[in-house]
Amino acid sequence: MANSIVIYFLKRLAFYCLSFVDTYFRGGFNFFNTLYWQLFFSLERRLSFIVSIRYFFVPLWQEYSVASYMLSIPIRIFKIIIGAISLGIFSLIFWCFYLVWIIAPFYLLIKIIVP
Repeated sequence: MANSIVIYFLKRLAFYCLSFVDTYFRGGFNFFNTLYWQLFFSLERRLSFIVSIRYFFVPLWQEYSVASYMLSIPIRIFKIIIGAISLGIFSLIFWCFYLVWIIAPFYLLIKIIVP
């Protein structure tokens, strides 16, 4: 009788541990992934990074003259550089937050075991 209670307890403990791992890591990844892409595209819309790349050789204000080309290409280069730097920094910061989220349970577990 005592053997079955111990086995039942260990099975329940394993079930709850695996449930936590599944919820924390997979659910956390889905949450961070959704949040990342929403914020990324919101920031990209404000910076117009992809639009500047797509219409790089189309002059601003649809005025097809040499002066318009000479003015629009440096502006688009500037927007592409600023957009790439901003989105790169945003991605780096977000991945650092996600890395902290992944490392936190292991760090806390080690701090509990080794005081």
